[in-house]
Amino acid sequence: MGARRMNGLRVAVLAVLLLATGSGAVVAAREVLTARDRVESVRLAAQSENVAAIDPAMSRLLAVAAWRSAPTPEAHRGLLAALTRPLTAVLRGHRNSVYAVAYNRDGTLLASGGADGTLWIWDARSSQATGQPIRGHRGAITQVTFAANDRVITASRDRTIRIWNGEKQVGKPIRGTIVAPDPRGRVLAVGDQNGVPRLINMTTRRQLGRAFPRHPSGLRDLTFDGRIMTTYDNAGVLRIWNARTHRLIGRVAGGPGPVTINQGKMAFTLQGTLRRLDLGTRQQTHRPIKGDFVALASRGNLLATAQRNGAVHVLEAGVPLAEPFRAGTVRDLAISPDGQWLATASDDEVIRVWDLSLTRKLSGEPITTTPRPSAATASIPPGNIASGAVNPEIPTPESSSASTSTPSPDGTTIAVGDTAGRTQLFDMNTGKPAGSPMACRPGAVNAVAFSPDGQGLATATANSICLWDARTQRQLHERLTGHIGQVNTLTYSPDGRHLVSGGDDHTIRWWDVTTGTPIDLTLAQASGISALAFDPGDPTHLATGTENGTVRLWNITDKRPIGPPFVGHTTPVTSIAFSRDTLATAAGNIRLWDLTTHKQLGSPLGRALRTVTFSPDGRELTGGGPAGTRRLWNPALTPDPAAELCALARRFPPPLDLQSYLPDRNYPEICP
Repeated sequence: MGARRMNGLRVAVLAVLLLATGSGAVVAAREVLTARDRVESVRLAAQSENVAAIDPAMSRLLAVAAWRSAPTPEAHRGLLAALTRPLTAVLRGHRNSVYAVAYNRDGTLLASGGADGTLWIWDARSSQATGQPIRGHRGAITQVTFAANDRVITASRDRTIRIWNGEKQVGKPIRGTIVAPDPRGRVLAVGDQNGVPRLINMTTRRQLGRAFPRHPSGLRDLTFDGRIMTTYDNAGVLRIWNARTHRLIGRVAGGPGPVTINQGKMAFTLQGTLRRLDLGTRQQTHRPIKGDFVALASRGNLLATAQRNGAVHVLEAGVPLAEPFRAGTVRDLAISPDGQWLATASDDEVIRVWDLSLTRKLSGEPITTTPRPSAATASIPPGNIASGAVNPEIPTPESSSASTSTPSPDGTTIAVGDTAGRTQLFDMNTGKPAGSPMACRPGAVNAVAFSPDGQGLATATANSICLWDARTQRQLHERLTGHIGQVNTLTYSPDGRHLVSGGDDHTIRWWDVTTGTPIDLTLAQASGISALAFDPGDPTHLATGTENGTVRLWNITDKRPIGPPFVGHTTPVTSIAFSRDTLATAAGNIRLWDLTTHKQLGSPLGRALRTVTFSPDGRELTGGGPAGTRRLWNPALTPDPAAELCALARRFPPPLDLQSYLPDRNYPEICP
């Protein structure tokens, strides 16, 4: 009986061991699957990045597929990168340079023509071709435009102008090299190779009235609104004509380069500068912009410019939107009627479509209220006014001798340093001075910083630092010296006990605020220090920005850098701010970084911004610069970026070669 019990016990133990072994095998299998999914996620995220510039639709799908495989940091970064790229579509079909591109009147169609002599019509809503390439010209197509009835008009180097209804040519070719239809689609303004403009009836192809005077240098541009015709010749002279009487009613000297004319405004290039002119007053509307411009387009208050180096800038009401696009050697530009899209035609045989509404989102929106800075915001470096300085009574570098400023932690006061070495407190609401000016030493004030409780203030002039009681404006100690060269930036430790300074001597130094003495803690970098900020979540972590655009995170306990540097900026870093697991840096534009991976999150934000601030709850991001303060979009807070990318994928269908990237998946699985 005892033997039976022993055997039963052995069987039971064996069964338990087998179950345990089976359970372990399941766990091991799951771990293998999880590891495989993570590897696949990283691979797909890398592929999404690799194809972004040549196939943005595929890039978006691969980013979502990476996230579906496993929510890795690489996949999350890939989602945000795809979500913030303005390049929406790349249209392929031409077999040579694309010379011309145009939208129809309601923005639903896009036409393109190029060196291969073909005309393509695209559905602007899906970026898909509406049919096969249209042939008929015997030379390169140099201009495309739409008439009121959506008929396409093309001009070619074969010196003919043709009208198309879908894929069929309407009527006989018209002799000419440049064309502009009237808004009703009845009359064409046509210029020929001899520089002679004429008006042509679109239906009968007959000339209306006599020809206009010849332009000896040839014609570069024509506009025609049914009553007024403008001609722009290759010598850079704009002439304004009464179309009915053929009389010259105006003449404006421009430049022998690209030109765009829209709603009584003219943009042209002269001696390497872009100039913008009101044709009614003959006055320049904005300051000239230097550059080697090759193409211009305008619509409403939007102006798009392309330079020879491939940079495409978009300005709205004269203000640049975000960072320039990179579009290769651009031949032509077109802005959609609603101002939401920009098409660029290039020598690399493609048309690129850019999302201008996303570009506006990246640029941020102007704000007039004072944002309250978080404790993790760096002091404002030289030549910068803090983003909160919105009261017109408060001095700024544009209107006075002010050189730098920073707001108090509670946002009620702003400290403004000037070029004479004085620092004055101002009431943010009234703009009036608060207390007496504080002078450390002669010379421009390079940096100012409030203590976390707002009661202390530090100022830097040349290589000296002064500590002040912000309530009484009384200097607390003798000047703090030790830097060899200019002090560029200051910040207090989160507990307010220490002051940290950075300067041109490439060093970061610590000071005891109570005694005004240096602390034996010095860090060094390979370039001048231009910005500093503590991590409020971990006071032992300090972020430093340098004049070469590099940002580093330091552990001040062991004086060692944490992880690799944050690399992306190419100009001096002027401001740094923390928010939970995100770092924001300003250097002309603002970039967001993942504090875990030290990788950039999404595209750069804004333009000409030199300060960055998070709200105390981390939900609001603002940037400041010479043009004022802007509320910026923080893509890291997007609730479901995969869903937003799938919405784009439904509008712009997946490419046909999807299976070559994802052999085991189909489109509905990625975006159900």
